[in-house]
Formats: sequence, structure tokens, C-alpha cells
Amino acid sequence: MGPIMLATDGSPSAEAATEEAISLARQLGLPLAIVSVAHDQTPVYGYYGYADIVAGLREIQQERIADVFETVGRKAEEAGVGFTTFAPEGSPGETICRLAAERGARLLVIGAHGWNGVGRLIHGSVSTYVLHHASTPVLVVNAREPSENARAMSAATVA
Repeated sequence: MGPIMLATDGSPSAEAATEEAISLARQLGLPLAIVSVAHDQTPVYGYYGYADIVAGLREIQQERIADVFETVGRKAEEAGVGFTTFAPEGSPGETICRLAAERGARLLVIGAHGWNGVGRLIHGSVSTYVLHHASTPVLVVNAREPSENARAMSAATVA
């Protein structure tokens, strides 16, 4: 059976999804596949020093992803859940859907920022894209309301 796949950017809104994914993986005896997508955030125009800026932004993003993997991996280990990490590059929604299909994910867990219509219009919504395009089942976890299951699991790992 495929892994539980957690798509995370390390944001506060992804925390509830992280707890839920680890809890589900533990209960089902499945491994956790953690994915954090490096995506191009560079300006489309060029100027003197542009290559240095691009390289700096990419390095910052890779450091952020390494921090995410360390944090989520520690939580998974504390819960007794095996995990693998993936840091592909590309458009987040498309890349997450593709990787979930390639890895045979049993379930794809992703957090939702909870933005209103204007926020979604400005920032886009990776979770909405994934929900509508993934070929695997998707669980979108609202950051403001982690499930009772995730809260109980967090309490159990602390105790």
C-alpha cells in the first residue's frame, strides 16, 4: 500500500496538515512521504546582478525546505512513523499531483491557508488546485481546526 503523502511549505497553516498526516500514517501503519516543492519566485525581468539574486533566492528556498524536512521528520520519528522526503522543483500544485501519482500515494494531505476570495485571487491556492487535479484521494486540513484525531495524537506524543 502506498504512503500517506504530506505536501507542506512549512507555513503555520501547514502545521495542522502535518499533525493529521503523521497521525493517519501511524494509525494505518503506513510510511509518510513528505514533499515540499521549490518553485521559481524570481522576477521575470533581468538587470545587472540578476544571476546572483536568482542564486541567492534558490539557496534561501533550499534552506527553508531543509528546515521543513527536519521539523516534520522529527515529529514523524517521535510518532514512530517512517518517512522519505522529496524536494522537486516546479509549479507546486502540478508537481504535488504528479509526485503523488508517481509514488502511488494512498492519501495526499495538504493544508489550507483559509484565505478569503481576494487572498486566493492574489496568492492562488495550491490546495484548491490539488483538490481538483490529483488522481489520488486528497484531505485538505484547515489550519484553524485540526481534527480531534490530530489533537489526541499530539497529546500522546508529548506525554
